[in-house]
Amino acid sequence: MERLEGQSLDRVLGGSPLPVEQALELGVQVADALDAAHTRGIIHRDIKPANIFVQARNRAKVLDFGLAKLAAARVGISETMTVEPADVLTNPGTTLGTVAYMSPEQARGEELDARTDLFSFGAVLYEMCTGRPPFGGKTSAIIFHKILDRDPELPRALNSALSPRLEEIVLKALEKDRDLRCQSC
Repeated sequence: MERLEGQSLDRVLGGSPLPVEQALELGVQVADALDAAHTRGIIHRDIKPANIFVQARNRAKVLDFGLAKLAAARVGISETMTVEPADVLTNPGTTLGTVAYMSPEQARGEELDARTDLFSFGAVLYEMCTGRPPFGGKTSAIIFHKILDRDPELPRALNSALSPRLEEIVLKALEKDRDLRCQSC
């Protein structure tokens, strides 16, 4: 097992936004890690700051694939993974993950694909840029309602140092309709 030294992104953030350059650098690395997983048919399903580890020299690692799942389209083509029947089954109506970072389809218990990770990554990127999650609330019900029916506050309203293009990328990743969301990392 690899020994990592550093701290989780949630500790790095500590309720404050990162400098834009650092958010971009970490964001690119996380997107690259997700792309590598998605290329292999793996959906993480629990992307959040606590599952992103920041090492020295601003190196990001995506951790905790405990809720990961093979995408149905990839089952049977992986040469490096053994797939059990239980790994292939989907469980509509089951909600797994961390509420504040769930995609709308995940919150509804629908079939998931790689785009669910892109929404969650958008929520993490939003938090890196603003210092707070895009969908907050005191209860899971309030957070689910916001994820499903409300748009987050514009990132530039919370951090004027962000460029309009970065704000556009964050909001595209947070698109509620997965067909309009970013389709790949």
